[in-house]
Amino acid sequence: MNILRLCARQSGLLSSGLLVLVGCAKPPQLPPQLPMKVATVLAQSQEVTDYDEFVGRTNASETVEVRARVTGYIKEILFADGETVSEDELLFKIEPDVYQAVNQQALAKIDLMKARVGLAKSKLARAKSLIDVQAISQEEYEENVAALTEAQAQQVAAEADTQISALDLKYTEVRSPISGRIDRAIITPGNIVTGGIGTGTLLTTIVKNDPMFVYFDVDEQSVLRYQRMERKEAHEINDPAQQNKQLKDLSIPCAIQLADEKDFPHQGKLDFIQNRIDEKTGSIKLRAIFNNQDNLLKSGMFVRARVPVSQPYQAVVVPEQSIGVDQDTRYVIVVGTDKKPARRTVELGRLVGDQRVITKGLQSGEEIIYRGLQRVRPGATLEIERTEHKPMLPNSPTQPADSEPKTNEAPSSEQSKVGA
Repeated sequence: MNILRLCARQSGLLSSGLLVLVGCAKPPQLPPQLPMKVATVLAQSQEVTDYDEFVGRTNASETVEVRARVTGYIKEILFADGETVSEDELLFKIEPDVYQAVNQQALAKIDLMKARVGLAKSKLARAKSLIDVQAISQEEYEENVAALTEAQAQQVAAEADTQISALDLKYTEVRSPISGRIDRAIITPGNIVTGGIGTGTLLTTIVKNDPMFVYFDVDEQSVLRYQRMERKEAHEINDPAQQNKQLKDLSIPCAIQLADEKDFPHQGKLDFIQNRIDEKTGSIKLRAIFNNQDNLLKSGMFVRARVPVSQPYQAVVVPEQSIGVDQDTRYVIVVGTDKKPARRTVELGRLVGDQRVITKGLQSGEEIIYRGLQRVRPGATLEIERTEHKPMLPNSPTQPADSEPKTNEAPSSEQSKVGA
């Protein structure tokens, strides 16, 4: 029993000694916080222009279906598939033998009718001399007059038949109605084609690609905005006639972007607007015209069309990579005069090159974090490296204006310049 008490007393003393040692130990020291390396840029003021973008389709300025106007066998094809042809250039030959014979028959009929007219005139002259002395009856005289009128009418009909047969003979040579690029020959030599107005056999098609049209639909709200802008401009310049001008006379610029392009290098202008809004879609069709001397644009291409909707103005722009995303909020990290980071919510405008327009929340000249913003916490110590960001060149790749800003991405190795 004494042994047990002695062991308990020694165990208590040992526990007390451990508690004293723990209470006297110093807390561990944390390593000093190192400054966080970040790259910063200054928000800049740039001249920009607001645009609306639409999806459109190219359409040749002229399109012709070349059809046979007479029936017969294809004798010869005188063009190469896909080449450029000139107006009135000979394309197909249809066997002319039958039409030549019909035309010669019509010409001979004219000579026959002329002879009958001459005979009728002679008979009428004799009848006139005889009626004066009452050698023939009035009825016989009138028959001679009617015979001459009939012969003259038959001559006119023969001449008309000759013109028709001459046209049929002419149509055995199928010529290009316009200058442009021709499609393949749908009918090959030796095949029979059927003539007719609107029902003739389709031989090929020709399109004129220079200039090229681009059609796109504009929603009703945009149309109303454009009209109010136009009325306001006409009021400011005190020119009421401005409202009644044709669209093509206003010289409104329009640019397009092809499927493999990032910018809008093709410049044209608007030249037509539909006369009514589509009741089903609530949109109206616009047309722009573009030079296409290099034949890059083909009819039927999908394109993005861009139309300016404002005059150039000064706006605050920052690199797209400097904008952070927090659910539906966009923000930047601003470095204050005390070199401390502070988060600031901003409102975004359109994307210009690799620069995003800031419409609210930031002033030109303020310093913001360009790289490393996801690692920065409010009040953190920073090691700042000022970056001279070069905006995209106007003809360098850019993103569409309605694209969402990129975040958490390393900046591109290509430096670029803002295009207004």
